Amino acid sequence: MADPARKIRFYHPGKAFPSFSVTGAACELGCDYCRGHYLEGMTPVSDGQDLLERAKELSAAGGKGLLLSGGCDRRGRVPLGGFLATVRRIKRETSLLVNLHTGLLDGLDEARGLVGSGADCLSVDVVQDERVIREVMHLDRGKEDYRRTLELLFEAGARRVVPHVCLGIGSEEAEEEAVRLIARFPVGAVVVLALMPARGTPMGRAAPPSRERVLGAVRLAVGTVKAPTLLGCMRPRGDWTLEAECIEAGAEGVAMPSRRTVSWAEGRSYEVEMVEGCCALHR
Repeated sequence: MADPARKIRFYHPGKAFPSFSVTGAACELGCDYCRGHYLEGMTPVSDGQDLLERAKELSAAGGKGLLLSGGCDRRGRVPLGGFLATVRRIKRETSLLVNLHTGLLDGLDEARGLVGSGADCLSVDVVQDERVIREVMHLDRGKEDYRRTLELLFEAGARRVVPHVCLGIGSEEAEEEAVRLIARFPVGAVVVLALMPARGTPMGRAAPPSRERVLGAVRLAVGTVKAPTLLGCMRPRGDWTLEAECIEAGAEGVAMPSRRTVSWAEGRSYEVEMVEGCCALHR
């Protein structure tokens, strides 16, 4: 029987927590598993005024928050700079939560700009496989750039940084290295994702990571990172028992869970909370 004092949060962003892209469907990298496909599911915003108007409409409709993301430039950066003043206004003028997907950073000024926006969360992908960085993501950078990005954010005074680790793109050893790197920082949470290659891409037929690999990553994160471990929304569906096993392994939240997982958790006497929002904002 589960510990009745343990709370599990299930996250459903939906219309209450939409995603916006500052580049539309464009991305200069063209990663072999995406090629801009996942940007197509986000609402494009052309400039700060466009974002502000959409945010105010969202707030008036009872929305909870938003993710601001976009495609990367050739340095692996998401060009958020022109939107940060708008994020400050959104935080002043509405009650919306804001999650920024930062991409890689090159300097402290960039990090200070992000932190100074007042965003509630800064989400960062962490990759530690050199082959993936260069041959799959087409970045002329290395794994140390991900470490440096985390360092810059905390040096700039970030209060909530949530790294994401995607399983199945590179080696399992590199995934474990990414989790151990994250454990060195005072992160707000760590989100475990799993490969969902887009159809028609070079990796479109790649197999998703095994359940053992996902469970192993969750257990490693739970055991090493001094912050909640969450199972994120970017992952293959259809195996509710894996979601349940991740919870039993120590995951504190699951995004877009199966209905059977929710019923299972309620039946196991967990304290279940349903949240209209992004799991990166888990508290």
